[in-house]
Amino acid sequence: MIKKSNFIIIGSTGRNTGKTEFACRVIKRFSKEYFVVGVKVTAIDCNEGGCPRGGNGCGVCSSLTERFTISEELKLDTAKDTSRMLKAGAHKVLWLKVDKKFLLEGVNALLKLIPDTALVVCESNTLRTVLEPGLFLVIKNISDNYIKKSAANVIELANKVIGFQDLVWDFLPGQLMVINNQWAIKEKATAIILAGGKSSRMGGTDKSLLPVNGKPLILNIVKQLEPYFDEIIIGANNPEKYEFMNLKIVPDIEKEKGPLMGILSCLRSSSNEVNFVTACDIPVMNIHLIREMINLSGDVDIVMPVTGAKGYEPLFAIYKKSVIDVAEIILKNNGRRIIDLLGFVKSSFIDLNDRRWYQNLNKKEDYLQFISKWDSGFNA
Repeated sequence: MIKKSNFIIIGSTGRNTGKTEFACRVIKRFSKEYFVVGVKVTAIDCNEGGCPRGGNGCGVCSSLTERFTISEELKLDTAKDTSRMLKAGAHKVLWLKVDKKFLLEGVNALLKLIPDTALVVCESNTLRTVLEPGLFLVIKNISDNYIKKSAANVIELANKVIGFQDLVWDFLPGQLMVINNQWAIKEKATAIILAGGKSSRMGGTDKSLLPVNGKPLILNIVKQLEPYFDEIIIGANNPEKYEFMNLKIVPDIEKEKGPLMGILSCLRSSSNEVNFVTACDIPVMNIHLIREMINLSGDVDIVMPVTGAKGYEPLFAIYKKSVIDVAEIILKNNGRRIIDLLGFVKSSFIDLNDRRWYQNLNKKEDYLQFISKWDSGFNA
């Protein structure tokens, strides 16, 4: 699989989803600041014959007599998708027409024509079978349950499935951003960092303020999460300690009730339905995993990583506001365990098999070991 984080691939489940218009708005938004290349990929099954949409078609499929062709769009005044991309502000627009059997060969040839420093906005479903982009968005017409084969093959890989109805999307290009030439999404979600523990295993030293790269640990966590969330909350019972970050600080509704009370208190204060909760002693935020969990949260209340059968990670998980009532009942009955929520709400789990990035700084030796790795060029 080719990995290109400077690519955003926009696919669709069928016709009438506004896919090209969405791509053009993305181009228009970013082309003033970045060198943007528009790409359209048409993958053709030459064994099918005729137009896959039925009828006589537009002649594109039947005209392909080679393994692939790549053409550059130079005209602004046609109704073609590639012309619309150029008119939207793309600095260059390429169209790859390729026999599906030679897709990888065609894509490798295409990549040679695109600078690594460019941002690429691509319309395609099939490209996702050979290339892993920074973001893969699939647009679905909410009024139409039909999903074409090319979309069905890859829709599970989508970072976001965008609903389209009455000429409106439920996700807008304005929620996209670029960080270090990589596409990313600013989620309409809240990140909650729990910092209410006593750090007893750290010998009384407040682990949230331990220096990492010259800054307090909790500030390093905030800086990693800040680009991806529209709200960040610190759960802490001593607000003055964290005032330097200028963030919302939420104390426990009742003291000495443990992290479940911390989660409940912060969920009550959160502005969003979807919330990512983490402890203040996990120095590396695996943004890819967090994004996966948010994507899985559509129709569930909790998304939680697990290792093995019952190795739950409740302090690196997604919680919706819908768990508030259950959490209140558990706490009123003197319950303390976060995982007790799982018996009463709808949950989804994700494997946490690759734990190389994961560090939990409970003890002084954990911190010293992490710092030695960080100073040696730690790679999450």
